[in-house]
Amino acid sequence: MWYNLGRYVKKERLKKGLNSSEVAHFMGYKNINRGMRRILSLEREGEVHPEVLKKLIEALNLSQEKVDEKIKKDKEQRDKEFQEWVNTPIKKHLIIRWMSAVYGTCEIPEEIQSEEEVIKYACDKAKELKCMLWLVLSRKENIHINKEGEVLSRNEVTIDRSFLPFTVIR
Repeated sequence: MWYNLGRYVKKERLKKGLNSSEVAHFMGYKNINRGMRRILSLEREGEVHPEVLKKLIEALNLSQEKVDEKIKKDKEQRDKEFQEWVNTPIKKHLIIRWMSAVYGTCEIPEEIQSEEEVIKYACDKAKELKCMLWLVLSRKENIHINKEGEVLSRNEVTIDRSFLPFTVIR
């Protein structure tokens, strides 16, 4: 998220006395509503496509140095928040794929402690249920297991990729 950048863009837009539709027009949008949504998405949620940002910089005559500084600050903040989150301990658990786009969770019995035992338990559970699953060892690491109980991959979570299943509905 680019919150510092979004606040900077909004501040500069308001300082120039422009509303989002005027800026969208200056950016060259024929569909002004689409342009407004993209501008407001940056200002509110901190989300922006690089091409949109480039057009915004030109339309508002923003300082590239200031934009780069805000982006750097946002990245540092995002990295710090991610490290705090990923290092927060959680209980090991399973994420089970019951069918396409339908997932559930399952706790691992307390008596199973060692990593080797946990992996064996997860593989046996996948075979028993005949379902693909993910063994979540921590927020940093998970293991993908097929329905035959075979480990497909061991994954380390990054700021851009979790390797865990999810469904997006738009």
